[in-house]
Amino acid sequence: MEDIKDRLGEYKYNFFTNLQNYLETELHFYGSIKRADYISNSSDIDIIVITDNVKSMLSKIQAYLNISKDNTQKIFQQYSVYDKGVITGYKIKYKNVENKIEFDLLVYDDKYRTLVLQNIYDINNLPLYIITILYILKILYYKLHLISRGIYNKLKCHLFACY
Repeated sequence: MEDIKDRLGEYKYNFFTNLQNYLETELHFYGSIKRADYISNSSDIDIIVITDNVKSMLSKIQAYLNISKDNTQKIFQQYSVYDKGVITGYKIKYKNVENKIEFDLLVYDDKYRTLVLQNIYDINNLPLYIITILYILKILYYKLHLISRGIYNKLKCHLFACY
């Protein structure tokens, strides 16, 4: 987390440090927060927790964030084109407007550790041309408001699908 401390700012850094300490497990940050296309106070923050006891971890996260189970969604993902299998996990969306903190936290079982960590590495190390295009899209959407959220999401998904 030290490598993104400046991007997070003091409040968010302390928030995530306290969360990580409470959960007693590493928070794996991925996506734009780890790349050059992160836009402060606009881009969301993506985090993954890998655990050997998913249900217990979900309960701890929900208690810490003071959110209901309704904010937790079971997800199914194909992480690799080489491995045609689907892995399951849980997604928690958290948003605190007052403190300007928003993030998606994904929880996976330890049996998927290798696949998940490889995916994090791949997402965090996209080619420069992809990062540049993503940054331009974010400027058009977040800063200039020249494209809608729907168009932004569609273009972003298409870019990742092409890659």
